[in-house]
Amino acid sequence: MPELLQHKIVPVLLWAATIVSAGVGGYFAGWGAEAKYEDLTTTITPSPEMKLQQQGRYDEAIQIVLDRAKQEASEAGSDSEVGQIYLRRAKADPQNREKWMQQAAAYFDKATTLGPKDPFVLEDAMDGFNTLGDYSEKGCPYYEKAVGFGESALALLQGTTITIEGHARSYPTQPIKEGIEPRLRRIRRKVEAWCKKPG
Repeated sequence: MPELLQHKIVPVLLWAATIVSAGVGGYFAGWGAEAKYEDLTTTITPSPEMKLQQQGRYDEAIQIVLDRAKQEASEAGSDSEVGQIYLRRAKADPQNREKWMQQAAAYFDKATTLGPKDPFVLEDAMDGFNTLGDYSEKGCPYYEKAVGFGESALALLQGTTITIEGHARSYPTQPIKEGIEPRLRRIRRKVEAWCKKPG
């Protein structure tokens, strides 16, 4: 190979190798940065009340929720949350399950009394009473109540959006319906299978 040609090829090869190295390095650096970003956006730190529940400190978790409700004036949502905490306590404490189930039911009822036009509160009550039915040896009254709350929630979702008192914005109704309807169908099947008396 002529020496002049060699002098021209070597710099071109070095230039090409540099471009390829920079491109590959940039790709992996970008990939690493994206992975770190995903970690940041997908890592969810448990709330203080959730941490307390995980430690079995249910009364303290409930107190945090109730104290926050006083500051935020969102009592119906907070009562739903307390109902959920009592459900978790019922699951974790079989010896006192009935006691914690009654507390959960009372808070779900209170939430729906305070937020009868809030489909999220009604949805929580539907799920809560369904779980109470699963925990109970006589689940039919709970299942039937769950169906009532689910139907009430769906009745509020007639338009394309809904504005809920105490919320800062409107919500599209379709995703809420799509979340409620399959769960409500499953609860109705339980009622049909276990709660209907032969006629």
